[in-house]
Order: sequence, then structure tokens, then C-alpha cells
Amino acid sequence: MRVSNRARNVTLKVNRSQGLVVVVPEQFDQAHIPDILASREVWIKNQLEKFQALPCKFEHDWPPSSVELPGVGVTFEINYVNVTGERIQLHQRDQQLEVGLPERFNNDNLAALFVRWLKTLAKSHCENIAAELSALTGLNYQKLTVRAQKTRWGSYSTRGTLSLNYKLMFLPQHLMRHVILHELSHSVHMNHSVDFWNLLETIDPGSKQHDSQLNDAWRYIPAWLD
Repeated sequence: MRVSNRARNVTLKVNRSQGLVVVVPEQFDQAHIPDILASREVWIKNQLEKFQALPCKFEHDWPPSSVELPGVGVTFEINYVNVTGERIQLHQRDQQLEVGLPERFNNDNLAALFVRWLKTLAKSHCENIAAELSALTGLNYQKLTVRAQKTRWGSYSTRGTLSLNYKLMFLPQHLMRHVILHELSHSVHMNHSVDFWNLLETIDPGSKQHDSQLNDAWRYIPAWLD
């Protein structure tokens, strides 16, 4: 369970790493949670079964032969080569990755190397897309950070910091843009009021449908990133 000072209602989320997450507003009477869970029992069961059916972290497509990033319209092909020494190496040339693997390597270390590369890549792409959408909508931010949130795609602070999840790049382009527009809308409304949703709908038509699609969007993320 997570208490959020921005939440207006109780929301249920399911992700691969944490399972069921219950987000509640501050001052919410937690005695009501069992009744809420009971009323959503079928949905919770279906969502958990979806994740249980997914492959284990290093079971499917590992090591990956490519990394497809629909959110930014780029696919990287990966070539693995043997190297001496103990250090895993990664070099990018255009849309090609060359990964040097020692005779003995640790899967977690290789996955961590991919994560560091993805975060660096996401910083550049997110800065460009956020700047473009900010200019188009007139919604501003003071600072942009790229993080590895476990249950959020993004956030917007009262100081104007736009924080985005690097995994957004794995989502379809319209969902990545929806998340950024959603967070930019908080520069006007730091809540999820009717005014907030009306604003978002004007700059992201179909925003409620896009928001609903985010409930299952974690399925786009490769298992090895957990």
C-alpha cells in the first residue's frame, strides 16, 4: 500500500515486480481497504494471472537480439562478441549495439548495463519530446529528470520538476506522449479535478482511453528490466 498526497481516490495497480499496489489518499480510512479489495477481486485475480503467465526475468529473449523502443520510433540491433577480461562492454554506433561479453558474465550485470544505457538514451529523447510538447501546448516545466520508478510512469512536482520513467520508451508513441502531456497538465492543475481532465482532453484527445490503456502498459516492458 502507498499513501499519496496527490491521490483523490483509491486506485489499484498491478506490476511485475511488486504485484498488487494499493494507492490511497492521505487521511483515507484504511479500514475500508478490505471491502474495496473484495469488490475488485475478479479484476485483481485476472491482472495477477496475466503477470504470472509472463516469462521469468532471464527466460525469454535473453540476452536480447534487439531493443525496440516504439515510444521514440527506434530499434537497436545487438551484436554480441567475445572479449578478454572480466568487464562487460557496450558500444553504440547509430542504431547498432556491440556488446562485449567475457567468457564468464553475470546476467544481472548485463541487464544493469542495458539499464544504464537506456536511461542515458531516455534522457535525450525525453528532453526533446517534452520540449516539443511544452512549446505546442504552452505548458511549462522548470527541470526534467529521468528515473526508474516502480509504479509510476511520471510525476510533476510543485517546483515544476517533470520526472519521467525511462521505460516510457517501450510504450506505443501515443501512450508515451499521453504520459508527458498528463504530467505537463499538472503545471496548471496539481490535482485530478474535472478541470484537469478537461484541459488534458483538449491537448490529448481520447485522454481517458489512453489513461485506461496505461493499466496494462507494463506488458510492453521486457522481463529482463525488472
